[in-house]
Amino acid sequence: MRFPVPLPAIIALALAVLCLHPCFGEDIVTLLSGKDAKTRTNRTGEIVEFTGESLQLQSSSGRVENFPAARVLEIRTQWTPAHERGDSLRAEGKLDEAINAFKQAQRDEPRAWARRKIMAELVVCYAEAGRFDVAGDEWLAIESSDPMTMHYNVVPVAWQPVPSDARLEPRAVAWLSNKAPAAQVLGASWLLTGPKRSAAMAVLDGLAGSKTVDPRIRSMAQVQLWRTKLVSVKLDEVGRWQSALEHVPTEVRAGGYFVVGEALSRLNKPDDAALAFLHIPLVHNQQRAMAADALIAAAKEHEKLRRVEQAAGLYREVLSGYSRTAAAEEAKAWLEKK
Repeated sequence: MRFPVPLPAIIALALAVLCLHPCFGEDIVTLLSGKDAKTRTNRTGEIVEFTGESLQLQSSSGRVENFPAARVLEIRTQWTPAHERGDSLRAEGKLDEAINAFKQAQRDEPRAWARRKIMAELVVCYAEAGRFDVAGDEWLAIESSDPMTMHYNVVPVAWQPVPSDARLEPRAVAWLSNKAPAAQVLGASWLLTGPKRSAAMAVLDGLAGSKTVDPRIRSMAQVQLWRTKLVSVKLDEVGRWQSALEHVPTEVRAGGYFVVGEALSRLNKPDDAALAFLHIPLVHNQQRAMAADALIAAAKEHEKLRRVEQAAGLYREVLSGYSRTAAAEEAKAWLEKK
């Protein structure tokens, strides 16, 4: 026996199914096109893959086009509800809840390139919460999936000495022993001021002098070696570091600015040191934990110059914008004394 189904019921059922399964077919990609690569154009379709090398876009006719990643200015797509929830929670400083939301988004997301973006969001959350062991593993999983990854801007590399961490140290040793250059530079950075210093420096020397590794890894290794010279560095050498930074790939410059700031501070150049530190939150704010430490460091330089109001403003910025970082406790303590 047949039971005719009313058309409105069929439509309602179809809409319900669409709500359960987000439509990923109409992505909008803004590109630089033309011979001069200066003309902005929008292309629509489905992003099939997006790596640090290229973006593949499938049109409604089924044709797949490849565009260099360097020409991609912006993408607009539909994210899963969990992904959007994670973004909102992170903006509110609710890192634990944001991490759970992003993990759910990772499970829900069918697109490999979008999962890598979610993993990058997780790296930022873990680093901001001080969990550099988990942040490192998450970032290395991104790099393993896409060696040319565009997510080097969130690589959880060390920028200054840290207190002993029972969770981080064994992970850093494992990374240092890994054959992958990305893992090696990550591990070496966190072991540079501990008992594994000699082994870390040997690895960094090899990476900094290699012509075959990714230029971003080579640059990070060189910046880490600058850290070993902070105690004895002279002003002319810091000038060379600053010049060298101009040739470092943009996405990995943040750590270099922090080291330059440290060097200038030691050389009693507080104005220049503050400018170097402030470059990080202003230009490389994806490195949120580093940006918070840089704001604290810049505030201390202003204190040297008796600019108490400017220093207070920076401490307040840490407390309001980076409340879950270790730097926030220092900012809170300073403000409570005033």
